[in-house]
Amino acid sequence: MKNKNILFAILILLCSVMFFSCAEKEINIDLSDLADVIGEKIDLSNTVPYSSDKIHDDYGIAPDDVVQIIVLKEMDVNSAEVLIFAEAVDEQKAKEIEENLKVYKTYKLNELSNYTANPDNENQYYIVDGAEMMVKQNYVFWAVNSENKEINDIINDYIKSSK
Repeated sequence: MKNKNILFAILILLCSVMFFSCAEKEINIDLSDLADVIGEKIDLSNTVPYSSDKIHDDYGIAPDDVVQIIVLKEMDVNSAEVLIFAEAVDEQKAKEIEENLKVYKTYKLNELSNYTANPDNENQYYIVDGAEMMVKQNYVFWAVNSENKEINDIINDYIKSSK
């Protein structure tokens, strides 16, 4: 009986250690620093910071919903490429931002789906379509860029290194 109690105590201890070691640590990153790191590895020289008053109108991100936000838009007005990194005030607002960006993505894909209107739309369509959003705690990352996989890898590495 004593061996069973010791074994049970060890099992409980192991489960507790595994639970707490696997629990996700809180992310706390500087988005402008992240953008600089990305800019060192990916050519962002054709992007400009997007006007903060247009972020809400175009992407549905209200200023009161974010702690910090970086939006870098391609200078070419015909390009759909944009980097959006937002730290929301909480995880619920991050989900709302993600939903608003999904609505924008659907709108943009519909706009670009008419390839005959502009032959460049086909390439832009596939860039937007392939851009996956990442939500990590109260952070939202969306890289609409021809190098979005590389950018997402940089973001993941940056988050891991900041913990």
